[in-house]
Amino acid sequence: MMSKNQILKQRSITGFVFGMAVLILLMSGKTGTIALACFIGGFSCYEYVRMIFHKNKKKLALSLSIIYFTIVILTTVLPTSKFFLPLVVISCIALISGIINMFYTWIDHKKYFWLVALFYFGLPIGLFISFVLNSENYYATFWIGVISMIWMSDSFAYLIGSRIGRRKLFEKISPKKSWEGFLGAGLCTLTAAYFIGIYLFPDTKNMYNIDLTEPLNSGFFWMLVAAIAWIIGTLGDLVESSIKRTFSVKDSGKLLPGHGGVLDRFDSFIYILPFILFLLLIFSNT
Repeated sequence: MMSKNQILKQRSITGFVFGMAVLILLMSGKTGTIALACFIGGFSCYEYVRMIFHKNKKKLALSLSIIYFTIVILTTVLPTSKFFLPLVVISCIALISGIINMFYTWIDHKKYFWLVALFYFGLPIGLFISFVLNSENYYATFWIGVISMIWMSDSFAYLIGSRIGRRKLFEKISPKKSWEGFLGAGLCTLTAAYFIGIYLFPDTKNMYNIDLTEPLNSGFFWMLVAAIAWIIGTLGDLVESSIKRTFSVKDSGKLLPGHGGVLDRFDSFIYILPFILFLLLIFSNT
């Protein structure tokens, strides 16, 4: 068994290498970003099905087929200008239903795994790829900023919660999360997002034709992005934790030593995608 120092070293190395790989793919342009999204969606779904059925190849193949078929349909067949916003709204509603399911369980994962594969992985990832592919310009800095808000929120929640956390946020699903950590992460992330928007992303209004008028300057816009990453991202993480607890699984996979699986690392990112897209569409001039 590894010591705490060995575990920390392993987590640090894996986090650095994987983090750099993600940043390189995002910065490489549309092709790299789409490849990353396909990997996240496919591998996350693979881990989800493995948690439920272990080695059932038929159900695994069906789930992966649903995801990639959804991506193909969203990017090649449906005219994005007409159907994109309604599908984004549907995706948001579906993921909100997943949050409600934590309190009032009505989804039987063994029976409706294919439906979860469609709405949990296929639709959010497909909409994201469709948006990137059909946008006139691609802005790596925007998506790097979005992921940074998620990482920032997670880090602040851990640092604050591990020191002063007393009241459990949702003990039966995630015993380590606390209200102090959650609220502290929100305060720190929103504050940091404002100054990041002002000083690092002052040209936000030029990204995706975003209409920023006073008082909605780039600082306040990035606070909205941070709020989604903080609130919806945390809830998305809890949804994944509830699935793991249902099937008595510690980690979704073992691909990332010290971190678990791909779904463990990108559950929040997948969950916030349609909400970020909705935000972009609402504040877009087009």
